[in-house]
Amino acid sequence: MLPFWALALLAGSAIVAIVAMLAVRRFSPESLFRDPVPAAAVFGVLGVAFAVILAFVMFLAFESYGKATDGASREAVAVTQLARVGRLFPDPQGDELRDGLACYARAVVFDEWPRMREAEESAVVRDWIARIEATISEIEVDDTVSQIALGHLLDEMAVRREGRRARLAEAPPTIPQPVWLMLTLGAVLTIAYVAVFADRRERWWTQAVMIGSITALIVSGMLVISFLDRPYEQDGAYVAPTEMAASARMIAEEVAAAAGRLPCDAEGRPN
Repeated sequence: MLPFWALALLAGSAIVAIVAMLAVRRFSPESLFRDPVPAAAVFGVLGVAFAVILAFVMFLAFESYGKATDGASREAVAVTQLARVGRLFPDPQGDELRDGLACYARAVVFDEWPRMREAEESAVVRDWIARIEATISEIEVDDTVSQIALGHLLDEMAVRREGRRARLAEAPPTIPQPVWLMLTLGAVLTIAYVAVFADRRERWWTQAVMIGSITALIVSGMLVISFLDRPYEQDGAYVAPTEMAASARMIAEEVAAAAGRLPCDAEGRPN
């Protein structure tokens, strides 16, 4: 559901555009154009140009949002697979690996995810990564099963690393400020051009519907771009850590079933 401020902006912009058009009708002659055909042709060029730019930027925003979603999903799946592979290794490395993965998942959910709203990463998560890698370096490979398991473990570690990298890379906004300036300018010019087509000979409500619908469409498109460009903000197209939280719960339950205790609290901070 859209946040209240987005709905207010959408409705407010349409109302302002309608009021502007009514003001043009009130204080202008019957029509500002002696011949509306050339003006309509110019508006066609302006509208098509703005629509193309808006569609292209929206495509980039969708692509960025997809990368953020895919990276978070691949990372969570890799963490689950790492925990399963950890069962093949002897203790204490096997237990330490599963413990570290559970705490890593918790730290991602409760510490790093909120920090990504400010395009930051978590020092707690980096610490658990270092511990997991230290545990892997201590694993003794003395048979064929261990060799195969270690190879699979390293492959999944690479997948986890790439997933996290993709997730963090999409935390900052990807649409540059000059592009937002161009979109805003194009939106204002397009809506203003529609307003000057006000004609006192036409019914006021038909022209109000015309400019109101165009304004709502333009503003809603820009809102969609804004939401997709900020995937970790909870006021729009939010990418939630659902899969990572499920991985953390699953690994923690396995550790608890084995009468073990995790070396971290419920939010992934070391005890």
